[in-house]
Amino acid sequence: MSKVSQTSEVVVGLHRDLADTVSGLDTEALHWKADESTWSVAQILAHVAEFEHFFSEDILHLKANPGTAFGRTMENVDRIRAVDLDGSESLEELLQRIDVSQHETLDMLSTLSDDDLLIHGSHPKIGERTIEWEIGHFITDHLEKHIGQIRRTLEAYHSQEIHLN
Repeated sequence: MSKVSQTSEVVVGLHRDLADTVSGLDTEALHWKADESTWSVAQILAHVAEFEHFFSEDILHLKANPGTAFGRTMENVDRIRAVDLDGSESLEELLQRIDVSQHETLDMLSTLSDDDLLIHGSHPKIGERTIEWEIGHFITDHLEKHIGQIRRTLEAYHSQEIHLN
């Protein structure tokens, strides 16, 4: 099995895990924040949808333009705007966004060969890296990290809920 096919399977599995993690969340749990310095589950889901979209397009650009700049910094306007929610977002709406981003990621992966994974580009803070590294760092590892963040947020929410009762 090719590395690209293996990566596609990882993406599908992570999305299944993400959907299972948030299944049945009510609006209060979805938008609850431990404090102003943390993200709600809704914000994390919105971020996942946005970063998968961004990095799928970014990887396709790097494939078409080897050696060019890729990535972004934490201050990226679209990244920040994606998590600026008003609290009316539903779980269904956020999961629909994530479904679109998952398909974008899988579509992007379907255009790559294992040789394409070796294409290099330059990140503004990290330096020269390959497409394989970008996929691992900014898509699969990033997705896994945020699934863990959702779990920790929900644990804190449930813990807080127990203490209030």
